[in-house]
Amino acid sequence: QTTQTWLGFVGLDFQLLPGQYSLEAIMVDIQGNVSKVQIPLLVQAKKFSTKKLWVEPRYVTPPPGVTERIRRESALLRSIFSLETHSWFGEGKFILPTQGKINFNFGERRIYNNQPRSSHSGIDIAAVTGTPVLASNSGRIVLASELYFAGKTVIIDHGLGLYTFYAHLSQIKVKRDDKVVKGEVIGLVGATGRVTGPHLHWSVRLKGSRVDPLSLLALSD
Repeated sequence: QTTQTWLGFVGLDFQLLPGQYSLEAIMVDIQGNVSKVQIPLLVQAKKFSTKKLWVEPRYVTPPPGVTERIRRESALLRSIFSLETHSWFGEGKFILPTQGKINFNFGERRIYNNQPRSSHSGIDIAAVTGTPVLASNSGRIVLASELYFAGKTVIIDHGLGLYTFYAHLSQIKVKRDDKVVKGEVIGLVGATGRVTGPHLHWSVRLKGSRVDPLSLLALSD
């Protein structure tokens, strides 16, 4: 909020069905008066590409001993992304978190070792192992640990239900509950977890919806 403006985000999940939707904004003034505005939204169909990848078999058919770990980690991520901090921690525009070759593969359907798996919920930035990974905006660290599929991972809560996710790191440079500023080094590019080579997987959750992280770069100050 500024003196004249309120900030809010709306995220449409990439698997939302095409069609006509209505966005409702509810405003309450200091006297408690409520007003509503409805804005029509047309969601159009988009065709996503398909890619075949080859990874270690244990990342396609996990051994029985890690099943419970995968279940716990999935539940943890759902719990994190379900929470909404009602303050905004960001400062101005978002930035790319690392330097490298950007693969515009958001929403790509993945086939690992000839077995279909879930679609790709972020983008990949190919870079040399050890390349610094930066916080794309200011926020609070809500996860800094190693996950089975994502490898060494950092998640930043920027507030208002917006989270950024940084995976496959070789090193983590922050810890849970740290406050970070935009551009601060939070880790180094690596090849941990389910990967074919060193890169940063960067993704975004906005109120639970999986949205293209590159869309953040188009936001104005």
